[in-house]
Amino acid sequence: MRDRSLKRTLAYLILPCLLWPACSTANKNLTKQASVQSRKFLAAGDFEKALSSFREVTKNNPRGKELAANYVRTVEEIKQAADRALGQRDYARAGGIYRILLDNYADFRAIATKLTFKKAHLESALKSCRAALVDGQARQALKAGDYAKALEICQASLNENPGDGDLAAKYRETANDIKAVGDEALGGKDFAQAGRMNVVLLKNFASFEGLRPPVAFNREALKDAVAACRESLTKTGLEEYRKGNLANAIAVWEGLLSFDPDNAEIKKAVNTAKTQLDGIKKKQ
Repeated sequence: MRDRSLKRTLAYLILPCLLWPACSTANKNLTKQASVQSRKFLAAGDFEKALSSFREVTKNNPRGKELAANYVRTVEEIKQAADRALGQRDYARAGGIYRILLDNYADFRAIATKLTFKKAHLESALKSCRAALVDGQARQALKAGDYAKALEICQASLNENPGDGDLAAKYRETANDIKAVGDEALGGKDFAQAGRMNVVLLKNFASFEGLRPPVAFNREALKDAVAACRESLTKTGLEEYRKGNLANAIAVWEGLLSFDPDNAEIKKAVNTAKTQLDGIKKKQ
């Protein structure tokens, strides 16, 4: 009995020693394989796969020093790629990379203390990218005169990230800018342009009501501006029509229809003027 017990004890002691070299070799191979794969994906710019190359290996070998060092280096290189993109004002790329790091941050537990950044840094950087990207896109839409799109860009981003103060501020700023340009057009008697801008704001006004501080105008001011534009264009078009300037009358009324397309009275007036103009052209 004693001999059997002694043999069993020796077996328990000897077996780990026999297995250790094999386990160590296997771990080294896995570490090397993960590192090689990761470098390949890093070079291709596929940061998600570069991180996934380490994920499972790290779970199975959480104490591997070489593995941890390679994992840290990979994560840091990805962070540096995001920082470079941010420095180059490529906010879409930078934000996408920060997003990947944030989505994978829970998997960095084993190496978190060795990283040069924290989760809060990624969140702040992503927020900055988001605000800058929206700002650029909204400005571009405003410059092109697509005021509805400018508001849509801001509103969509804010809906995706409720509570983001920077995005809310950008939405408010964009709305106020449109109103200011609309007021300028109204003062310059460009009633078609002023009407279009005020109608766009009026259609989106419900989405402004939750902004704090609020936008610099109210619903009634928009309605009054639209009514003034409609009245002026109706009157001007009628004056041109009575003078026999049919083409001018049509142009004025079509400007009104650009922001009030369901105005049946003006539609009828345009059709009448066009019919009369066609008749005159045929006689010439």
